[in-house]
Amino acid sequence: MQRSKCILVVSHCILNQNTVIETEARALGAIPSIMEWAIKNGYGLLQLPCPEFTFLGLNRPPMTYEEYDTKEYRTHSQTILQPIINQLIEYKKQHYKIIGTVGIQSSPSCDPSRGVFMEEFLSLLSQNKIEIENLWYLPNTEQPQFISSKHHLLKKL
Repeated sequence: MQRSKCILVVSHCILNQNTVIETEARALGAIPSIMEWAIKNGYGLLQLPCPEFTFLGLNRPPMTYEEYDTKEYRTHSQTILQPIINQLIEYKKQHYKIIGTVGIQSSPSCDPSRGVFMEEFLSLLSQNKIEIENLWYLPNTEQPQFISSKHHLLKKL
């Protein structure tokens, strides 16, 4: 069978809401609307690590962008992102297309427009000359529905 050779990079909690702080969980497990869309389009999924979970654990308090915007947290983010960057470099060598990334609107870490972890991820992509096509986000609603249209497209790169 042919492969699509298209990769979608997703924030950790898109596939595992169990790592989200209790007050922010939006699904039982994975976010169904994103999963259905990715499967329908034949995208392979590359899950980012959860920086908040690996930095402070599961019982961490809710925190803001400013509270996460520290040298220690940025260094931690870069460290846990390196294996992902290595995988993306290998995909690039093999002529795979990195379709985009899906982040979490209003997350202090994974909001593609203003998240500490996403800032580090985008910086590492740039440093390694890895191109991605789109920055999407899951809207910050109680029962989010992902729509890949311009409505949930932060920018086309």
